[in-house]
Amino acid sequence: MRCGNLACQFLAYKTKHVDEERAASRLHEAVCLALYSATNATVQLYRDLLAPWGLSYQQVMVLGLLWEEGETTPGRIAEALMLDSSSVAGLLNRLQAAGLVERETDPSDRRRVRVTSTERGREIAGQLGWLEDCLTRAIALDRDQAHDLVTRLHELRETIAAFPRPQNQAAASV
Repeated sequence: MRCGNLACQFLAYKTKHVDEERAASRLHEAVCLALYSATNATVQLYRDLLAPWGLSYQQVMVLGLLWEEGETTPGRIAEALMLDSSSVAGLLNRLQAAGLVERETDPSDRRRVRVTSTERGREIAGQLGWLEDCLTRAIALDRDQAHDLVTRLHELRETIAAFPRPQNQAAASV
């Protein structure tokens, strides 16, 4: 009878350990799903609100940076918005084609490009003044809650960015 009890205790321990691992895995999946679905909902809200101007969230972020700084470089845009240079190039191409930004070579350093908002781009700033208030109401967080959330999300981004990636064995053998 004693052996039966030990076997039951072992199975109970093993089952509990597996269940804890599964619960931890589900929790991580839930965090990722929550971030993913919140991002999708936010981007969809921006898409709906910006549809009359034919702008995306990222395009408005580029314009917002230009409205704030006046003039900047593609590298500064990439840094400020945490985008890669090819994404910035595509955004600037679309914004320039829409007549919202201008790019010109810096006369003092021909390797450097300066980006500015056009008059039409600045007019949109005035038309979108309500956007921040609308999103603040949609997010439904008070100032402290919003600050705490932004802080935690920045910390999370930094933690994930610093996490070691597995080595690509296929690339290593080439």
